[in-house]
Amino acid sequence: MDVDIEQCRENDKIKELISTSGLPIKYIKILQRLADSIYLNAINYNVKIEDGGVSIILVSSKGENSFGKFTTSALTNVLYRIRELEKEHEDINTKCIIHDDILEIKFKFA
Repeated sequence: MDVDIEQCRENDKIKELISTSGLPIKYIKILQRLADSIYLNAINYNVKIEDGGVSIILVSSKGENSFGKFTTSALTNVLYRIRELEKEHEDINTKCIIHDDILEIKFKFA
């Protein structure tokens, strides 16, 4: 998986991508809040939107220049937030996949 770590540090550009995705407003708002949560937990990330689904790619904790190195508390906070989203919104399904030390979280909306 090709990921530019510099691009993963630009929260405003990623949030702009989410807001222009064409997804329903409800999901745009949820994803923007999640993006802020990931950013505030100092994780480098990116977003890919395709076929009505969204993949959030967690690369590393900020300050790390190598892929797949996360601080435990930051990663735990983000995964907890995603779990809460699933509980609050039955129409959101997630799946986690690891690719070469990068954690991809796929969201499908019913």
